[in-house]
Amino acid sequence: MTLFEYMSIATSLLLSFSLARTLTNLAPVFSADRRYWVHIVWVLLLLFNHASLFWQLWLYNGVESWTLVGFVLLLTGPIMLLIAASLLVPVEAPDDYRVYFESIRAPAYLLLIVMQLQQIPLLYLLLEVPLIHPLHLTTAMIVLAFAIGLIGRRRSIDMVLVILFSLSVAGGLLVSNDHQAMREFVESLRD
Repeated sequence: MTLFEYMSIATSLLLSFSLARTLTNLAPVFSADRRYWVHIVWVLLLLFNHASLFWQLWLYNGVESWTLVGFVLLLTGPIMLLIAASLLVPVEAPDDYRVYFESIRAPAYLLLIVMQLQQIPLLYLLLEVPLIHPLHLTTAMIVLAFAIGLIGRRRSIDMVLVILFSLSVAGGLLVSNDHQAMREFVESLRD
């Protein structure tokens, strides 16, 4: 077994646990008397992020020098998805997901900010993407948008952010659905 396969197993276990936890408690999210469309879209994005994170894991198969720090950084993505799953899809379903989402807005946006920022050292340590790189401008814009959501505390901001983030995920699909293209893109980042 290679070290990458070993790392993949640990990541896959965490992703599986998080996904199972989300799916187990998913039904009330769609209940007509409880649902809130902004919350539903965030939950769908959470589910998609599980598949996306697993798909992107392949980028790290060429890493030759693994360290404990690199391993921990790799695991932070699935761990944060598990935290997000616990936050967005609680075991005890609330009576109204609009009211519930408003009550968890601050920690949810803070978690989204941390999830974005975590990518910078991960890409730097494992894929040798420079700390100062145009790719990180995208991360900075997303962090800024989530910071506005964190500070704004308005339903209209939540609606705009979930739509914008959904569009950015859709755009990311165009870039990342081909592993060879992703590998070439990462290689170009090192230059």
